[in-house]
Amino acid sequence: MPRRRTIALAVALFVVAAGVIAVGSLPGLGGFPAATLESSAPAESAAGAPAPVTTEAPPAPEPSAAALRPSSRLIPSSLDRAGIRDRLQAAVDRGRAELAAPGVVASVLFADGRQWTGTSGVADLSTNRPLGPDTPFAVASISKTFLAAEILALVREARLGLDDAVAGFLPDVSVGGLAIDRRITIRQLLDHTSGLRDYLISRQLDVAVRAEPSTAWTAEMALAYAGKAVAEPGVGYHYANTNYVLLGLIAERLAGRSLAAEYRARFFEPLALKSASYQGVEPPAELLPTAYRYASSALDATPIDVTDGTDIRPYTAITTAAGAAGSVAASARDLARWARALYAGFVLPEADIETMVGDAAHTETLEPGYPYGLGVQVFMIDGHLSYGHSGRLVGARSVVRWFAGERIAIAVVTNQSRFDPTSIVRDLLAIVAPETHRQGPTAG
Repeated sequence: MPRRRTIALAVALFVVAAGVIAVGSLPGLGGFPAATLESSAPAESAAGAPAPVTTEAPPAPEPSAAALRPSSRLIPSSLDRAGIRDRLQAAVDRGRAELAAPGVVASVLFADGRQWTGTSGVADLSTNRPLGPDTPFAVASISKTFLAAEILALVREARLGLDDAVAGFLPDVSVGGLAIDRRITIRQLLDHTSGLRDYLISRQLDVAVRAEPSTAWTAEMALAYAGKAVAEPGVGYHYANTNYVLLGLIAERLAGRSLAAEYRARFFEPLALKSASYQGVEPPAELLPTAYRYASSALDATPIDVTDGTDIRPYTAITTAAGAAGSVAASARDLARWARALYAGFVLPEADIETMVGDAAHTETLEPGYPYGLGVQVFMIDGHLSYGHSGRLVGARSVVRWFAGERIAIAVVTNQSRFDPTSIVRDLLAIVAPETHRQGPTAG
């Protein structure tokens, strides 16, 4: 099996002496220049104390379309002279072949504001529908980055606190048929230390969504499949989509409107993320790629179309069941821009990013698969500190990373879910940051 499908990422948390990652001390978290350079070329399932946040934090800079204008005078041909454009495209083509993915789109947002986006493969195998640089994909759990930003914005606005009890906001909501444990806090939902069970791994839910793929689910329907908690609140790390469905309900009640409307007003439109949409509530910017599952991990396994005849991907039941935990759609280009806007401090003030990222120092003591903060994965990739998230639903897998030291964002989206596209991120990073690139440990 090729290296890229067996790689185990070196997971290490970059911690300062106090035990909290100080984002403000890292290089390159300055302005948010625009993207100007664009190039495009031709096992399945349905599914420490952090720094405090004060309610009197200074407001975040208001993002706007003007903030996305170019700041770099460099012209696209400068990349051509260095051969970077061709090398990036070759890496995407090679990565798609090694993942046996129907289609891949990758985008690199450089520190000076230029952006390269490359496509490989097709959006639909039966029609050969092409992919474009702005084609939106189902990004699954990358959706959690939007919700984490939303919750921290509400904290900054003094509408809730990280250590508030969840039950106080949702007195009428049950999880697995039981009332919400009054010890569970907002912070514990954000960093997956609530002890709640993940409803999306329920075999009963899997059977239900497959049986009626075009049925739209509500949060209440999904939460009924969570079952009993797996641990006491605060004593362990257990990744659970249940946490973010509850956060979504809280955000909607405080905002007085749907998450779709809230994201559009707070994030999508101010940041000009034109490809982004909240699936199941609003129509996509354009038709998403067909989602494919496979019966095995063999490279020649037959791709199976799992779509349901609607414009929701992968299909209506699973995407709406994921809800606040995973129903956003966006292009690779917009995901890279979102990562930079968020982690470089243009969506939230730096103090909030310190809190978001610094919480990973706490969850690391609970032995997670990788350090996880407040809606953000924090770990090293080949010697580079990265913030971001990955996403997976049947027939859709994606990843976005902000490399804090280099001030580079990389996003990769695919319409398959067998293999992790982080291998492509690594190859792109080696091209755009060669002077600091170091090969990390591999397995297999």
